[in-house]
Amino acid sequence: MNRGLSFAIAALQALIIAATTIGLAIAPLTLAWFIEGNGSVDWIVAFAVASFSFLLACGVPLQFAAGELVGVEFPAFTLSALPLGLTLLMGLLIIRVGHRLSAASTLWPAWLGGGLAFGGIGLGVSMLAKNDAVTVGEWAPLVAPALFFAGLLFISSVWGERFELFEGANHPEAKERIWVRSQVKALHSKLHWSIATVLSPAARVGLAVIAAMLTVGAATIALALGFGWIQVVALYESLHVSILGGVMLTLAQLALLPNLIIYSMSWIAGPGFSIGIGSSVTALGTQLGPVPALPMFVAIPTSGLDRGILFVLIPVLVAFVGTILVRRFTDEMRWEYATRFSAALAFALTAATISALVGFALALIASGSFGPGRLAEVGINAPILALALFLEVSLASFLAGLITIKPYTDAEQRRK
Repeated sequence: MNRGLSFAIAALQALIIAATTIGLAIAPLTLAWFIEGNGSVDWIVAFAVASFSFLLACGVPLQFAAGELVGVEFPAFTLSALPLGLTLLMGLLIIRVGHRLSAASTLWPAWLGGGLAFGGIGLGVSMLAKNDAVTVGEWAPLVAPALFFAGLLFISSVWGERFELFEGANHPEAKERIWVRSQVKALHSKLHWSIATVLSPAARVGLAVIAAMLTVGAATIALALGFGWIQVVALYESLHVSILGGVMLTLAQLALLPNLIIYSMSWIAGPGFSIGIGSSVTALGTQLGPVPALPMFVAIPTSGLDRGILFVLIPVLVAFVGTILVRRFTDEMRWEYATRFSAALAFALTAATISALVGFALALIASGSFGPGRLAEVGINAPILALALFLEVSLASFLAGLITIKPYTDAEQRRK
């Protein structure tokens, strides 16, 4: 695959992914406009909504002018919260493209072509959908989508196994893949021994804690929606939407469902989350003001749980058990560290730092402004969540490490 072909394939894939994303939003909107419209609204409005949804999912904030909706006036506001369902869908498609392009003998034209094409599409749809009610930054529709596409394409094409259509089909590996991985190995070799020996097993524990909390959070939401199906149906009926309107509302909620799952992760960790300024949702108590009438919000507990504090034990237990289970990956630590205390402490601090950093990043991308007024702040207090995770994981990992991560004795060394 030569440079020109790599550039063209990545650009074409960028066009396909953008069209798919916008199409998912514009298809039901177009049906509603065609079947249920009364001629008072132009089709361009459906295109604008789909285009702005695409831009928002790429990280472009939307500026709404002051106006009136169904007789209710609202001030100017910014919509910045990512619809993570849509973002995740695009991300998975881009990663798939990057994996296939890993077979190319040259990669940088693909990064350039894909980034420019995706950024150009973002700029193009922002200009076509431009109106007085919703505006975006001058360069944000170009820069944010370009960085989003090119960044994911870069990571997925240089890391992991090379794509191979059939055995022996590939040309020599791209120099970009070799260079990036050599730089990562060189960086790892320069790490101090105290970090290099503990990084791999500690990362397993730190990431396992986040994965377990997200899994439990998703299951909790599913159970809450299942047991609260009567309230879900009642909310749909109270909105008086048509069948197509219900479909569009459901798609919008699916786009926001990953945000709610991350919020539930913070709820399990202890700090909780907020649905608007002045609100608080934690396992110990809930203080909510008026919230949008979305059926998915049935999953939000309206009061504290008598045994809500038990949920905080989930990250603690996962960190404790995980530290015990990764014992077979800690052989290098057991050679390098002189005492049980120092080994357990280094392991615990590293695992806790990784959990805290990942939790901090997830909190940032899931939070933001959802609307005017009190909805200008919705989501998680990222520093507080990171601190809670650090304390929970470090304590559990340290105690488990004192049991399992002990240096080899001379007798053990002779048996080796």
